[in-house]
Amino acid sequence: MAERDAGCEVPTASRARGGAGRVAALLRIRPESWLLAPRWTAARMTGAGFLMFATVSGITGWTAGQEYRLLSDLRHHGRRIDATVVKISGRSEEDWVSAVTGRYDTGSGAVETYIDVPSTSATDPGPGSRIPVVFNPSHPTEVRHIAYLDGRDADGNRGASIGTGLLAAGFLVGTVTVVVRTNRQTRAVEPGS
Repeated sequence: MAERDAGCEVPTASRARGGAGRVAALLRIRPESWLLAPRWTAARMTGAGFLMFATVSGITGWTAGQEYRLLSDLRHHGRRIDATVVKISGRSEEDWVSAVTGRYDTGSGAVETYIDVPSTSATDPGPGSRIPVVFNPSHPTEVRHIAYLDGRDADGNRGASIGTGLLAAGFLVGTVTVVVRTNRQTRAVEPGS
């Protein structure tokens, strides 16, 4: 004996086992399966949009959280020092220096690492110049230019996370709406409904 569930026949024994039987029935690929049936295309597409935007939102939110944590550690436990610019590592579209490789002494040895710097023509550092940085004595390669200790970069990541999270929420609502509508249309067309 079998019952219909989400466009698939689910044996009564599988239904008695609970969620595992339902998952197996949903993933069984047949022409009428929600994975293949053309009437479920909109639901699959909006579901994929939800998953994509939710993933991006989660990653950017996690990145912002990690940056906030690092900045908090640097503000409370960091050590202020001047780093010597070894070479220019990045430039903005306006051809201003946006990143350098800097060298500084941590007390237990010299460290050479990549450092983002503010991009303005007035403060363009060149090799041999000195820039103010704060580094974590426990992890000497965790370093930020003092201009970035206010968290404005992390604010951008947080804003991106919120924006993509709102898009994900919109796609979730759209997915639920399309699934309900398609399910109603499927049940109305099926014989014996």
